Amino acid sequence: MEGGSTHAQTALSDAQDLPRLDPWTSHLAPTETALVTQHPGTAQTGPSSTRAIALGAAAPGPAAPGPAEAGPAGPGDVLGSDDAVDASDAVDDWDDAQLVGQLFSLAVGTHSARGITVDEPDSPDDSVTTADGGHPAATDGVWRTPVDALADLVAARHIGGVCYFPETAEGDSPDAIRHLVRRLQQVASVPLLVSADQENGTVSRLRQGSTRLPSAQALAAADDVALTEEVARTSGTELRATGIRHAFAPVADLAVEPRNPVIGVRSPGADPQAAARQVSATVRGLAAAGVASTLKHFPGHGSTTVDSHLGLPVLELTRDAWERQERAVFAAGIAAGADAVMIGHLVFPAVDAGTPATYSRAVVTGELREALGFDGVIVTDALDMAGAQLADGPGAGAVAALAAGVDQLLMPGDPEAATDAVLAALADGVLSRDALRDSARRILRLKERLGLTGDGIDVEALLATSQHASTAERAARASLVWRDPSTTWVLDPGAPGTRVLVVGLRTDPQLRGVDVSAVLADRLGAAGAQVWTEPLDDDPDTILAAATRGLCGSTPDVVVVATRDAWRDPEQSRHLARLLTLATETGTQACVVATRSPSDSALVPDDVPLLLTFGDVAPSARAAGDALAGAAAVTGVLPVDLVGADGHVVPRHTSPVTPPRPSEETRS
Repeated sequence: MEGGSTHAQTALSDAQDLPRLDPWTSHLAPTETALVTQHPGTAQTGPSSTRAIALGAAAPGPAAPGPAEAGPAGPGDVLGSDDAVDASDAVDDWDDAQLVGQLFSLAVGTHSARGITVDEPDSPDDSVTTADGGHPAATDGVWRTPVDALADLVAARHIGGVCYFPETAEGDSPDAIRHLVRRLQQVASVPLLVSADQENGTVSRLRQGSTRLPSAQALAAADDVALTEEVARTSGTELRATGIRHAFAPVADLAVEPRNPVIGVRSPGADPQAAARQVSATVRGLAAAGVASTLKHFPGHGSTTVDSHLGLPVLELTRDAWERQERAVFAAGIAAGADAVMIGHLVFPAVDAGTPATYSRAVVTGELREALGFDGVIVTDALDMAGAQLADGPGAGAVAALAAGVDQLLMPGDPEAATDAVLAALADGVLSRDALRDSARRILRLKERLGLTGDGIDVEALLATSQHASTAERAARASLVWRDPSTTWVLDPGAPGTRVLVVGLRTDPQLRGVDVSAVLADRLGAAGAQVWTEPLDDDPDTILAAATRGLCGSTPDVVVVATRDAWRDPEQSRHLARLLTLATETGTQACVVATRSPSDSALVPDDVPLLLTFGDVAPSARAAGDALAGAAAVTGVLPVDLVGADGHVVPRHTSPVTPPRPSEETRS
């Protein structure tokens, strides 16, 4: 699961216009494929951290936001207190409604399953299928869950967890997130496990007032496990400050399929051993911050070519290849102490050819629980994604996932229908009460390990500190990679008036990154260049003419093009090709900065310098600008194989150190 708060500005407007009805009683019909991405996390709220909420206590009625008294506790059954009873004893005393409710985690905020795509088609794509063999429905895929509606459902259905999404692409302030967390924790009969899809890089739920950290693939390029652990600890500390105590991270999928439309720079690279080190370091860093980790998307989404938000991927690996590759990374993460594992909505024919992994007992119980010995929480990916849709509706999916051995059900399209279906299956003996109690115990044990008493907000934890900013800047600088390790291209220090045209896409409408061209222009200008910027989505001939006019009638000496996933954006790739052709025709030096996927390499001729940043957060953009100006070293390793413009493979490599000029200070 990934998806952003909205998938485009128009979609955001549509989402804001949605009627504020209870989304749980008037949601999608079974035939409508809910294309909503799974986004973890809201935080726990309620009493202060010195108070505890009783296990199994009756949920208090809705209260005004702010500190609230704890619900009445039974003898010794307080979660996280010194005399807390064993989770087994607490669960044994629950009725079916309490038991079933604890197995669900529901979304709050605005989310979209289609927010991670570039093309965002207006009609269904018949080339992909859903879990039931159908095709994705034509829908904008944007849903907004008001906190009050969710609070009512949490109280009425004894819900055990929530997933936080920002209300808008700009994100929510830390205070707004804390307010939301407290509001929901106040009505929970057991402290909520609040989760968030905080992978860093392009997938970050904390935006306003937080530190934007580089992506997993950027950290893989830095190849420094101590730095990766520090980044994860920083990320976890900022989550904890808002009351979000469960990260749906790290991604453990290998980046071995360049056509993969959804994993990309979220992956820790293509090499199983290197990726295993990165994943393990992230698990340790989150644990050090007091935040639970989640390995995803088991059994592995990196080798697929379909986005599970939009269809049902197939993992086309033999068992032997899987054990050497994807399985090895998950095994390492489990050994490092991962708290949870997320199941991907995909079919793995080598284990179960007929059933998506989410509903496959062979995958969930046989491979993960038994063969890998994982006894933590197993959570589904968002059940309203296209890859999880079943013809019989969300209730059937919830029952099937639990029957497969899943512990926590994430974001079913219709939570009331799903909880009702699980209750009926439990009453009819279709689902084992003992098995569901085991699942609830795993969830409660995780809450106990996290010390979830009260709202879960650490008022001592800080966001966006200078130390956190320093960590982000160091990680971004260490992650830069030249495609050709012999590249030493920088602006000529002897020509401070060098005329530079910087071209790049305007700001991502989802605001997952910064306007990289503006940042590059700022850094290059500070190095002494005369800089002109133009948007990459304009006609290239017009761009060059405008730049020539802006540069006092002179043709640029250098053109720097910043791409953003151009490999899957036909218009962007055409404009890139034309710009590079014009540069050749006019004798202009050219350099390309791939600000997200390194797969843009296939669009850049070998004789054009290509700098990879593996993400477009502000620290990565600043580092790239300084590298081009010769003010920062390029020391990263290439963590994935690339395809060159002529189709040849550029293998993973170690970049040589390109030292900064002695006369220049590295700017932060």
